[in-house]
Amino acid sequence: MARHQNRHIFDVSNLDEQGRILPLDDQRRAYRQGNELWHTDSSFRQKSATWSMLHARVIPPDGADTQFADTRAAYDALPESTKAKLEGLVAEHSIWHSRAQYGGYKPTEEEIKARPPARHPVVRRHPGSGRKALYIASHASHIIGWPVEEGRALLRELLAHATEPRFVYAHKWRLGDLVIWDNRCTLHRATPFESATHVRDMRRSTVIDTRYAEAMAS
Repeated sequence: MARHQNRHIFDVSNLDEQGRILPLDDQRRAYRQGNELWHTDSSFRQKSATWSMLHARVIPPDGADTQFADTRAAYDALPESTKAKLEGLVAEHSIWHSRAQYGGYKPTEEEIKARPPARHPVVRRHPGSGRKALYIASHASHIIGWPVEEGRALLRELLAHATEPRFVYAHKWRLGDLVIWDNRCTLHRATPFESATHVRDMRRSTVIDTRYAEAMAS
């Protein structure tokens, strides 16, 4: 049973259904550790995310900040030759790719079938500002049509660039904070804390970008 019955609210915590800290060998802990990788919410879905909202209910005494990276500024700072190279490239995104990188979570066959991979352009134009932004990070598995390792090397290079300190803001949580961000032009990640002894209880809700998916399908 989930801790929260509202399906629109995601449990971002290290707690079980009774509010106890998850054991170190609990697979839910392994799954949630993936949040410490740079990502953009729901990029593993064809209908990806626009806005996300994260509310701090219980915060640990140290650590557990959330870092955000501006992928518009990161794109703008790329050499023109790299921008040209990225035109038309499409990456495949998978939640299971990211979860295999960190935490050792092993999905069931049913989970794999329920969450198939999605494909998105490596560079997307924001519908509001019109600015181009990188659409990458830990869910991005490989570049379609490229040798897998070559594509992954490019994705690693872009991620290292996009998460340079000049593009990153770190939010230090205070009790009751509500942070809202645009997944179409940012990356984010949780930072580590003493999760075996301290509670971190956050609630997240995400808005799905149905208009973008419909435009890509047309």
